[in-house]
Amino acid sequence: MTSAQATLTISYALSPPEDTNAPPSLAPNSGHDFAVEAEKTGTTGEYYEALHKSIVAAREKLGDELTAWRNAVGNAEAGKEKAAEAAQGEEEEEEEEE
Repeated sequence: MTSAQATLTISYALSPPEDTNAPPSLAPNSGHDFAVEAEKTGTTGEYYEALHKSIVAAREKLGDELTAWRNAVGNAEAGKEKAAEAAQGEEEEEEEEE
C-alpha cells in the first residue's frame, strides 16, 4: 500500500427551512474524516476490509446526523400542517354557520 494514511472524507451542506428548530449539536454544514486503518504492508484484501469498516462507520455517523435533521425538519413541517388543517377547519365551520 502507500505510505500515507488513507482517509475517507464525507461532508454535506444542508439548507433547512429557516423555521427549523434543530438541536444546537446539529450543524447544517458538516464534515467527517474516517481513517482507513490498514497496515502499510497488508494485502489488498486487508485494505478493502479496513475500507469497508470505515465506510460502515461513516454511514452510521451520517445516518444518525441526517436522521436528526429529518426529524427536526419533519417536526416543523408537521406543525405547519396542523396549523393549516386547523385554519381550514375554522373556515369550514364559518361557511356552515352562514
